[in-house]
Amino acid sequence: MNLFKKTNRKLILTVFTLLVFAVLYCQAINPSWKAHLEIDVWVWYERFSYFCKHLSFSGLEGNELLPTTLFFILLPAVFSNFSKMSYASYLKAALIINLLVLFLHIALCRKKANFLQTMLFLVIVLFVGPIIFFRFDGVITFLVLLAIWFWQKKNLVLSGFSLGWAAAMKVYPVIFLPYFLCIFCFKKNYYRIFYFLTSFLIAIIIPVFIFFAIGGSFEQIFSALKFHALKYVSIESILGNFLTGTSLLFAKKPLPLLGGYGVWGVKSKFIDMMGLEFFNYFWVLPVGLFYLFLILKKKFFKKLSVGVLFWMMLLFLVFSKNLHPQYIFWFIAFFPFLKVKQKGKTDYLMMFFLIIIIAFLTQNVYPRLYTNFIEQFYRRGKQLEIFFLQFLRNLSIVFLLIFSFRSIFIKKVIE
Repeated sequence: MNLFKKTNRKLILTVFTLLVFAVLYCQAINPSWKAHLEIDVWVWYERFSYFCKHLSFSGLEGNELLPTTLFFILLPAVFSNFSKMSYASYLKAALIINLLVLFLHIALCRKKANFLQTMLFLVIVLFVGPIIFFRFDGVITFLVLLAIWFWQKKNLVLSGFSLGWAAAMKVYPVIFLPYFLCIFCFKKNYYRIFYFLTSFLIAIIIPVFIFFAIGGSFEQIFSALKFHALKYVSIESILGNFLTGTSLLFAKKPLPLLGGYGVWGVKSKFIDMMGLEFFNYFWVLPVGLFYLFLILKKKFFKKLSVGVLFWMMLLFLVFSKNLHPQYIFWFIAFFPFLKVKQKGKTDYLMMFFLIIIIAFLTQNVYPRLYTNFIEQFYRRGKQLEIFFLQFLRNLSIVFLLIFSFRSIFIKKVIE
């Protein structure tokens, strides 16, 4: 009977996974989604074409991708043997690669999460939409999950390497590093810090050396980091959304738009007064206070808690100057791996419904209504309903932050 039940569950998961992938692929090739989503892939293609032409990154200008990410966007070359490749072919290859990355997430879910959690994750992925096929964020979240998995397997070298590799692609996973190190300190396993930290640094350094070997330079890396530092406070961020709402309330019109560095931002006297540099690092304060909270509580350092990482990711995003649509996957990826106690099932389902709302609203504002959001709302002050969809999305993220804190740190029914 148990074998029959297990077989049925595998069949249900397989069929539902294929159904989700089919829906996402249909969306990915639909102009309503594809038109905005493929912008990043076109940038990848330009970098890819440059490398295929010169077989070097020497002289590459205006690049915002870090070395490890540049190597990822070269993966479609396996389909062309580094020869000339059309954009249409490159796009198909990129979609296939990211589909495989998403499959790896689901495979890890099936290995570590229970049947219900995996099914709920698939539903969430369906609501997130095809954006994950057009971005490299899925690779980063998978590497972070691998770091957790290797940690649980007591393979600290591969755990540190996976986390370092993720941070080498996009800097944000660095915020998790102190948590891993604090667990070592709490258990007085100081020598293990050396193994973990060394592996972490090696994962960052190796791609940089390879990058230098094929013509890259320090200046290009610094330029990529500076590019992100110069990004405006985006219209999707909670701060940008709040400032726009304040302008609507008192000035009866949206804030002026600023376009550049891959984002649409808002022009605000408050931002000008504080300086953009302030908002680049403002997240350090709440995340630092959260670490102080963990140190004072101590018990959260007894073992690695996915709940702590999930909440830290939410906290970081709430106080970040950018909250692009794909960023919601940064915390969603943790969701199926949360450990739910018997009394925490209601809380877990509540978090699930909040995430569904967040994903649904995010996908509708970007990419489906994004042109109207820019042209009609921000430039003409019309179609306020799109702004309110964005506002409701951000409000839901804040509510998820508060609700999950209660579940993880006060009621302690989710870990």
